Amino acid sequence: MKQSVVTKSILVIAFLFIISPSWAQSNNDIVKQAQELLEKNYIFLDKAKETNAHLDVLMKKGFFNGKSPVDFAKTLTQELQKVTKDKHLRFSSPRANLKTEKKESSLTDNLSRYRSPMLRGFQLWESNIGYVDLAFFGGSEEHLAKIDLAMKEMQIADAIIFDMRRNGGGHPSTVNYLCSYFFDEKLMLNSIYSRAQNHTEELWVVDVKGVKRPKVPVYILTSEATFSGAEDFSYTMQSRDRATIIGEVTGGGAHPTRGFSLDKGFVIGIPFARTINPITKTNWEGVGVQPDIKVPADDALEKAKELALNKAINYKNSLFMPLEKVLEKLENNKVAQEDEDAVYKQLKVLVKANILDEASINSIGYSYLQNDRPHIGKVIFKSNTILFPDSANTWDSLAESYLGLNDKEKAIEYYNKAISMDPEGSVGENAKAMLKKVKSQ
Repeated sequence: MKQSVVTKSILVIAFLFIISPSWAQSNNDIVKQAQELLEKNYIFLDKAKETNAHLDVLMKKGFFNGKSPVDFAKTLTQELQKVTKDKHLRFSSPRANLKTEKKESSLTDNLSRYRSPMLRGFQLWESNIGYVDLAFFGGSEEHLAKIDLAMKEMQIADAIIFDMRRNGGGHPSTVNYLCSYFFDEKLMLNSIYSRAQNHTEELWVVDVKGVKRPKVPVYILTSEATFSGAEDFSYTMQSRDRATIIGEVTGGGAHPTRGFSLDKGFVIGIPFARTINPITKTNWEGVGVQPDIKVPADDALEKAKELALNKAINYKNSLFMPLEKVLEKLENNKVAQEDEDAVYKQLKVLVKANILDEASINSIGYSYLQNDRPHIGKVIFKSNTILFPDSANTWDSLAESYLGLNDKEKAIEYYNKAISMDPEGSVGENAKAMLKKVKSQ
């Protein structure tokens, strides 16, 4: 009877070992899994082999034995990076099975809208300087819409500051989308080469849903914590002379990374590709983005404001100076057709660049009309009718300018046109009242 109990005990123990081999699995077994993935996927095969040889030596010494999951993950990450110098190459311990203290979980706990937002904030400051603070570059349509939202506000900015000091990176396509706002020609901004697939993906300037700003001054703030996708944005804009980088040398991570699951819940992030800038033929891996103006990160914003103030003035002048010059030639009352054409040409440029619209042109025209220079107002209003021919308001304003020039015949003609285009609307009613007044005089 006793012999039977002993026999059963041995069988039970043996059975447990058979059905639960992972219980006896060592840290070295996990390292070997990581080695296999590393050699198959890491962007630099020679570095993968060198790293694996280094790990073989450590395993023989029992270097990883007896370490807790957290210490093991930290130690292995250090050894992986010791050879590769790649900050994207990381080994992570299993996530703790955290139990909430709440009796019931909330539905909103799982909604992205209640997590940390990509867009921390944006605003227009004094002197028309724009500021955008991005926490990361998300990879969904929702995140692209956030960029469109910020850039809509930046549409009238005369200089823009992007704060990347606390941005840890994100999706390359979203970085490329934001960059595309600042180029109006089809350029290749980056390419990404993957060793495992032996494939190169080219990232070109794309169409955006907002207004492009190909000439507005741009400043990017950086810190030691600026990493990955935030470095991509900074490096790409700097390489094309589209931004001034202010702050500290960045973290130095240029390799797109993919996560791989291992036994016991461990995960390894392996850089499988590398970014290649078409201008520099390289990237910022290991060296970081070098600022154009090196200052402590805490001082970068004030420095950017100081520089942006002067640049914003110059930018604004560059936009409106050509128009101002052609308007100056109209100071005498004799306006030639070529003068009218010159005004129209400059206004058209500003409308196409989304600097001016129908209402703003109308405001400019009335500023001359109210300052006893109706002949200049007439030229501006006339251009507005050509640019926006379907607007009754443009014709109503043109009629008023002719009234200021005592040309009742033309005034009546254009009031009638405004009425025909908006017979029951506010513009049409105003034109009717003015027409009645003109005819009674």
